[in-house]
Amino acid sequence: MQFTTIHNALNGLLKINAHTRTNGRVASQRTTASYGEVLHAAFDTLHELGYKIQNPENLKEEHVRVLCNYWYDNGKKISTIQDYLSKLRVFGGWIGKKKMVKPLQHYLPNIDKSKLVVRKVAVESKGWSENGVDIVEKIRQADAIDHRFGLMLRMMLAFGLRRKEVVHNRPWKADKGDKLVIFFGEAKGGRPRDIYFDTPEQRRILDYVKSTIPKSEYLGWPTTRDGNAATLEQNVGRYNRAMAKIGITKLQDGVTGHGLRAQYAENAALIAGMIPPTMGGTKGQMDSASLELTRADISAKLGHVRASITGAYFGSFGRNSTPDEVDRCKVNIERGLRGIATRSLSTVPSERLVDCLQLVGELDVIGVAATTRQVYYLWMLHSARFATEWVAPGSENVQAIEVQAAKCFSN
Repeated sequence: MQFTTIHNALNGLLKINAHTRTNGRVASQRTTASYGEVLHAAFDTLHELGYKIQNPENLKEEHVRVLCNYWYDNGKKISTIQDYLSKLRVFGGWIGKKKMVKPLQHYLPNIDKSKLVVRKVAVESKGWSENGVDIVEKIRQADAIDHRFGLMLRMMLAFGLRRKEVVHNRPWKADKGDKLVIFFGEAKGGRPRDIYFDTPEQRRILDYVKSTIPKSEYLGWPTTRDGNAATLEQNVGRYNRAMAKIGITKLQDGVTGHGLRAQYAENAALIAGMIPPTMGGTKGQMDSASLELTRADISAKLGHVRASITGAYFGSFGRNSTPDEVDRCKVNIERGLRGIATRSLSTVPSERLVDCLQLVGELDVIGVAATTRQVYYLWMLHSARFATEWVAPGSENVQAIEVQAAKCFSN
């Protein structure tokens, strides 16, 4: 009963305060929901650790210290801890304790300050696959909750769409044959863009989505659950709740819906023959001009102007421009092949034999002797990043194989 009471009291505080930002502006549904999620989880954690707080307004600095150490000891990312701490700091203001929450270094004095700094450039992958999330299973769960939500996940992964873009997208109107168009009214900052198809999988997904959505409708829900016409904000709120239902939150799977957009960016890099930093790629893998052009192209697909913004999605290559070893790719793939040498590999299906022979030929060019079964295994691992059993090889495939081979070696 006591535990229920504190959550009811917390809900009351959230209802009064969470809808207004510290600058006085109205907070979005996403922001409001995020505060509720973090604060409820924080009090749950304190309860599990033996702190029987009877009223949320009784939160003290010692409790904040306990939470910070618990989060750090349990492997939470520094960016995540800093986010939680900022919400606790705002919460302190709600209960009349504005100066209660100190900087993270105050609670973790034995940790190097440089390790507690949050950088805008991604250091670790934000993508679902690299964080151990089974995308196919999440899409299956999404389909079971709501068919339109499952379609949204497919489109976000295939085209790197933002949350508002995906609920505001009209698939039939956006399909221009060889590209998906994001129009002025849908794009963030009013920046329309054309997303040209890189893989047959994109065409297949868009056709599937169109087959289930009427020609004039948006991908988002046309009505609320009570039958009224749904607004964009209501659609976003419903999307957020659906994500939470399948476990996609920072607190559960450690990723967000935006992680599909980050994974799209990583996939686009691999398709272009560039290994992103979050997957082990270095600046020396290609000449500077080619690297810049590739990053600029991916940035444009994401709806940004500056090439440097890709750092937020898949990391920065840094300043070191020393060329990689000439045989880097060969060495990494051969190590991976040794890593799977003792595994029982599946026979290549006849419909995929031509693709596998193409991949074997590409590896032969760089001096790697691989069997069709080996490349079939590695390419299936790569294809899983696209939430499919098999994505057709493009014109640049060796780098994608290298990434998967490196994982096989490290495992």
